[in-house]
Amino acid sequence: MCIEPRALSLVLIASLATGCASVPRDAGFDDVQTSVAERTGLSVRWDQATDSDKAVNASVEKMLSRPLNAGEAVQIALLNNRDLQATYENLNLAQANLAQAGLLNNPIFTTGIGFPLDGGSLDLSFGIVQDFLSILYLPLRREVATAQFEATKLRVTESVIELAAHVQAAFYQVQADQQRIAFLRQVGKATAASAEAARRLRDAGNITVLDLVREQALYQEARLALSTAETRLIQNRERLNTLMGLWGEDTQWTIAARLPEIPATQAASAGPGAGLERRAIEANLSLSATRKDIEAAAAVFGLADSTALIPFLEPGVDAEREESEWEVGPSFAFPLPIFDQGRARLAAAQSDLRRTQRTYWAQAVEIRAAMRAARATVTGARKRARHVQDVLLPLYTRAVNGTQLQYNAMQVGVFALLLAKQQQISAGLRYIETLLEYWTARTALEQILNGSLADVEVTSMAEIPASAIPAISVTAQ
Repeated sequence: MCIEPRALSLVLIASLATGCASVPRDAGFDDVQTSVAERTGLSVRWDQATDSDKAVNASVEKMLSRPLNAGEAVQIALLNNRDLQATYENLNLAQANLAQAGLLNNPIFTTGIGFPLDGGSLDLSFGIVQDFLSILYLPLRREVATAQFEATKLRVTESVIELAAHVQAAFYQVQADQQRIAFLRQVGKATAASAEAARRLRDAGNITVLDLVREQALYQEARLALSTAETRLIQNRERLNTLMGLWGEDTQWTIAARLPEIPATQAASAGPGAGLERRAIEANLSLSATRKDIEAAAAVFGLADSTALIPFLEPGVDAEREESEWEVGPSFAFPLPIFDQGRARLAAAQSDLRRTQRTYWAQAVEIRAAMRAARATVTGARKRARHVQDVLLPLYTRAVNGTQLQYNAMQVGVFALLLAKQQQISAGLRYIETLLEYWTARTALEQILNGSLADVEVTSMAEIPASAIPAISVTAQ
């Protein structure tokens, strides 16, 4: 087989034409924008230093100028997070690989010079060859790169969904910290007043030194608990600043001081019979990306099977000058499958295909289990929060009021009153804890339904031992 000059010219022209392919700067980002908007109702942008980007920055500043809600905090992060901007570059990388897969291999030009030992004229030779099989298998290579590009778009979208969930959970954590600090400040004021009253009573000889020491210790415990909570708030605010991509004066944002109360009715997305497992499977971006990986692996296997024995075939044209006369003829180059018959490459491609298929089924099982666990966590957190609010807090309030009356009537000692107050404070802190658990659990559930396997930690404030909880004690005046 030989390549005629006209055919060779066509190959060269095709090579030059495909070599002019360019990679768009925002490759595939429109699909990411559309998917994010459909799943979350929020917008994303790829910072290109354009006028529209300046308008986006102005909108971020406007949101920061007023108290933020959870949705606005998430929106700021999606527009401003630098790590997310770096993730978008994966789209360009995948698009570049796709463009590269559509290019023909460059033809190879060879030349040689022969120096006759008898002093005659030089022998010159020229040749040009082109990998013919690479032209035939160009569609397969593009199929692989296209599937990989689609998988990249899905994974970039998943990164956006993950960031949104992390920001929302961090927002609720900051709100819980603020609410806890406000509660502990009230406790601190009460214990300070109680300790001062105890000091005056001790000066009058109405209580023992031990009672005074207990009151002072409880006040110091309250101060310590408040200091710990304030430090935690600073840490969690800085984490939220990082997620939102904020620094400098932009970190002076404010949010509502308290977590939202538990809704009166359970969200439909967490209720029974909502088809959550099916919805999670259909929405999951990682699972969809793995399906694209399977398509790519199948195409790679087909390519490996086709090129196992003869991975390349290079027809070409050679021209040689001898004794001032030129000779032109075809040339061929291909490997002889003596030592390497491509079996290892074929086995590797087949194993990669099987591995990807099994990963897909493992992911599906994991998503279903995560969905069931997330729904159970939301339901349980809701029940616990309502139980603390509707049962425990009223009970402990009644207990404190009754113990106070008995203490004033000198029917019980100071220990009984202190214990009742400790239990009341513990219940107040536990309510904040269960509120936080509920809202972070809701965030994790929404993350799964939006297409990302939940990696938000359902945050619960560590329970404080009863002995370490500051109590409000009221000493007889």
